[in-house]
Formats: sequence, structure tokens, C-alpha cells
Amino acid sequence: MLKQKELRFQELAMLSVNPLLRNIHQWWLQRAEHHYLICADVEEKRAREAQQNVAYYQKRAAMARSARL
Repeated sequence: MLKQKELRFQELAMLSVNPLLRNIHQWWLQRAEHHYLICADVEEKRAREAQQNVAYYQKRAAMARSARL
């Protein structure tokens, strides 16, 4: 039993860590990309809402000007 554990440990010790690190790095990059895409979407929605607000208030100002004439 002890021999089997020693062999398994030796086999594991000989495995390269690079594939594991590469997978972790890829996961981190995908997570960051997903996060930034969400942030960009939120900012786009905020900008669109701000444009709609500007258009609304410009329309109200135009209506107020025409009511005075």
C-alpha cells in the first residue's frame, strides 16, 4: 500500500504545472472579459438614457418657447 502511494506521488510530482496554470489564466481572462463586457453594456445603456433625457428636456424647452410666442 505504501509503495502505491509513493508511486502515485512520484507520478504527480513529475507532472508539469504549466497546463494547470494555463487553465487558471484562461479562466481568469474569460472572467475578466465577461465582466468588462457587462460594464460596457451598462455604460452604453446609461449613455442612451442620458441622450433620451437630453432630447426630452430639449423638447420641453422648445414647447415652453413656442407657448410664450
